[in-house]
Amino acid sequence: MKRVLSFLMVACMVFCGIVPVLAASAATVAENNLPVIYIVGKQNTPVYKLDENGDYALDENGNKIAVDNVNTPMGMTREDYIMSQLEPVLSKLPMALITGNYDEYLDALIGAVAPIYEDLVLDGNAEDPDGAICWDYSVQKPSKGAGGLNYYYFKYDWRYSPYDTADDLHTFVEYVCEKEGVEKVNIHARCYGSNVAMAYIAKSEAGLYDTPFRMNNLCLNTTPLDGYIAIGALMSGQVEFDADTIDRFVSYYTNNHDVFDDPLVEDFLTILVSMVNQLKLLGVGTSLMNSFFDAIGEELIPRAALVCYGSFPSYWSMIGARYYDAAKKAVFNTEERRSEYAVFIEKLENYYNLLGAVEPETGKPLYASLLKRCEEKYGMKTAVFAKYGYATVPLFDDSNVTGDARGTVTELSLGAIGTLVGDTFTDAQLADLQAMENYDEKYLSADKKIYAGTCLFPETTWFSKNLYHDQLTQIDPIATAFFTSDGQLTVDDERFPQFHEYIDGQFAPVAEEDPTNGIWITNPFEVILQFFKKLIALLRQFFGNMTA
Repeated sequence: MKRVLSFLMVACMVFCGIVPVLAASAATVAENNLPVIYIVGKQNTPVYKLDENGDYALDENGNKIAVDNVNTPMGMTREDYIMSQLEPVLSKLPMALITGNYDEYLDALIGAVAPIYEDLVLDGNAEDPDGAICWDYSVQKPSKGAGGLNYYYFKYDWRYSPYDTADDLHTFVEYVCEKEGVEKVNIHARCYGSNVAMAYIAKSEAGLYDTPFRMNNLCLNTTPLDGYIAIGALMSGQVEFDADTIDRFVSYYTNNHDVFDDPLVEDFLTILVSMVNQLKLLGVGTSLMNSFFDAIGEELIPRAALVCYGSFPSYWSMIGARYYDAAKKAVFNTEERRSEYAVFIEKLENYYNLLGAVEPETGKPLYASLLKRCEEKYGMKTAVFAKYGYATVPLFDDSNVTGDARGTVTELSLGAIGTLVGDTFTDAQLADLQAMENYDEKYLSADKKIYAGTCLFPETTWFSKNLYHDQLTQIDPIATAFFTSDGQLTVDDERFPQFHEYIDGQFAPVAEEDPTNGIWITNPFEVILQFFKKLIALLRQFFGNMTA
């Protein structure tokens, strides 16, 4: 009997001692309280020069010297340097146009551009010839984010291939897990950071790391997994100057940016561009620009790309399947270049064959099936955030499709259908949408500019209206709710409408009426009338200021 009582007492002591520990452990690893690794986009992490010993290079004050993408020779400002190069570059152009030989012109142009990026460019092995950066994670302390979550910022060299940077992220994830005492983490990846996160997830899911799968929830914010049109079209040489595209871009850009101090001047120049377009003079100019680019593009693209951003595998990962093969052919267009950049190309292929290539069975890039597998195998949930209301640089096909000025809404959302910026779906377009299999009206924005039913994750893809790419914090409340939710946060949550505007710090559902629809004027008589109205107002202001 004493033995039984002794056993019961020991069991009771063990139970009373262990259960609180287990309870505390369970609370620590609760899925709605996991730490968040925030991966910022390109150029948001400082990259520093190294000296001949592989240590940080220091200036005369003992400060680390940043590798800056706007360096200029002789200590000049970027603007002054560019102005100093205009005359020697443009002086070569008349003879080039007369003879059709653009060699000297291109030599002068590339000679002017290269010094700005000389500290940044990578070599044929996709490496910095001055050495690599090694980050010390042990000194980093988490910041307390919304919802009480611990945020850790992943620092990395944003020039390198996400396939290689994924290994650094793996090290960082293991560090965070050990530091926090958890088995999983959340990741909030913005812009190019999405590609880094996805490369890490892909390699982890493939068993390339000798650790468990650590991902819980993933937020992809303005993701270039499908590429950004401005990068893909430019790197592949598929540049197309179009008069209407330029006209529309000027109208919407000036409406959303304070380009000039005087709004009257801004209005006048905007309507001037529209009038020149309506008189077909802008079209003549774009035809000449297209002819000029056709003459120099074949040699300009590879030479320009490899002395600046085209030497970064990170940019290649943002090209997307639509342009990837054409870009490789355009940039590495000679046997000499293909030989010199053989290792570089191999590193591009590593990433593309991991995530970017299109699967014949599904017609979608590899990342799509990867995310679905991770959801099924590990319960990983994915949220996607896209923005719309802006056109991108007016040099390419689809430049007018609404987006965030870096990518189109279709790219950013992994599949949504969007209108041209400033337009709404026509009755015919709406009929086509409604005829689609699995059409659901709840995925149609109230302003009839976006249909989200074709997204990879229609239930967890949100759209912020009239926010451009570099506006960062507006979606953070949704991301926080996504990370801290006990269940699956979806677009049916009334707090966060799928299509929303961010007004005075609050999320507001997108309204049916959109005042930007009438900004771009296409009626030639209305354009001419508005031109003279703006001209008269401008002259009155000018002479009024003179007599004041």
